[in-house]
Amino acid sequence: MNCLWRGFARCTLAVLLFAVMTTAPVWAAGSADVVSFEVLTVNDFHGALPENGKNPGAAKLAQYLKETKAVNPAGTIIVSAGDMFQGTPDSNLLYGKTVVDVMNQIGFDAMTVGNHEFDWGVDILKKRINQSAFPYVAANIIDKKTGKPADFVKPYILLSRQGVKIAVIGLATPETAYKASPKYVAAYTFADPVQTVNQLLPELQRQGAEIILVVSHLASYMDRQTGEISGDAAVLARETRGLTAVISGHSHQTVYGKVNGVPVVQAYYNGRAVGKVEILYDKAAHKVVNTSVETVALPYPGLAADPAVARIVQKAQAEIGPVKNVVLGKTLTPLDHSREEPVVSPLGQWATDVLRTRAKADVAFQNGGGLRTGLPAGEITMGMIYEVMPFDNTIYTADMTGKQIKQVLEYGIMNTRVGMLQFSGVNVVYDPGRPAGDRVVSVTLPDGSPLGMNQVYRVATNDFMAAGGDGYIMFKEGKNLADTFLPVRDALVDAIKAARVIQFHSDGRLKILAAGLASAA
Repeated sequence: MNCLWRGFARCTLAVLLFAVMTTAPVWAAGSADVVSFEVLTVNDFHGALPENGKNPGAAKLAQYLKETKAVNPAGTIIVSAGDMFQGTPDSNLLYGKTVVDVMNQIGFDAMTVGNHEFDWGVDILKKRINQSAFPYVAANIIDKKTGKPADFVKPYILLSRQGVKIAVIGLATPETAYKASPKYVAAYTFADPVQTVNQLLPELQRQGAEIILVVSHLASYMDRQTGEISGDAAVLARETRGLTAVISGHSHQTVYGKVNGVPVVQAYYNGRAVGKVEILYDKAAHKVVNTSVETVALPYPGLAADPAVARIVQKAQAEIGPVKNVVLGKTLTPLDHSREEPVVSPLGQWATDVLRTRAKADVAFQNGGGLRTGLPAGEITMGMIYEVMPFDNTIYTADMTGKQIKQVLEYGIMNTRVGMLQFSGVNVVYDPGRPAGDRVVSVTLPDGSPLGMNQVYRVATNDFMAAGGDGYIMFKEGKNLADTFLPVRDALVDAIKAARVIQFHSDGRLKILAAGLASAA
């Protein structure tokens, strides 16, 4: 250990930490009563099956999980914190089937339900559950009719490993109620995670659970300087007693640390990391004697691809190749997109213009989260459009007043909770320094005339927003709300084919006042 440049104090601390880390396993192995467990976690894989750019792909992810489990097969538990299926044409064109094939081959022990597991409806989700060789757990998905947990998942499972009873509680994020398509989750409520766990703990203790894990799709965040962990997963760890670890997802972050002495972990997204929680349990004393938590970035040099999983992915790619690889046209400039940036993105401008034109509407809206990635300059394939628009949303139209349109703009512009609203047909000046609900300074039509507050306009959007998804309840107040039954994705494909070449030019339809931006910050 080279410590010359660090200074004596830091070196001393490093040596002590090194000693603790290297002696703990020796102590554990020397005691017949102490057994070790390793919980390996994956979250927000989003169908990233092939190796691509920074994504290691399913085969390398599988190799790491299998290699790690081989070190302690009796004590390793592999879990998913949800959002595994939707996100790429490789998964979407087969509705997540290939991802489940991969997870079965790896040997997952449990999975919770992310909000995107509902993207294709509960019937498709049930097909994936029936296909799976592992249980799905989510204690807080409540059937409105019965008032009981949904029948397609288990609230928790009990595992017996190395003579120790381990409970695995599942939790969906309550945000599913508005982040999933309302038509697919209208029959369910998503109960408070803390209340749900606190109600279950006595039952689990009566059943003899000695280690209690929560596998959740609750968000978490970690301050890179202080190490402080925040988010719903941190709240759960802080406001409950008796949990051994909380596995997190949803927010696509790298998180590892402890809250209230409880390990909290999230492993980035797309398989780019694996979370690891190590637990030492003393069977004689009936207690956890030590825990540690980390994430491992993937891929790393020398990590091979698991042959069995590679064959599964290759077979699926051969099946979807004739659809995925069709070239539709090209774009001369990148059509970038970000849900977080306070702009109408190049992709957002182009896509909402397509919606407005196709629906013969005056104004069009698209939720920022409904566009999942941008398009690079060059050829555009069908597979790329599936990545941009993985959802099977259809175009809706409605008659709305100028006042209602302004309410949509007030709600959606710079909304960090649900993502930046994308729109077409109006030019907006926005001042974030003004009070909420009064930040839209002006709205004008393309000809320069002001939007009439009492005038009625034809508006186009998607079925998700029309049903109140992401909190856009304003569309339900419009008149003549109707489904065109035309998929948004098909409208984008048709537009590319018709144009052949996209030549993007920003029209500056959104102006955010710099002074207001500074005061809002």
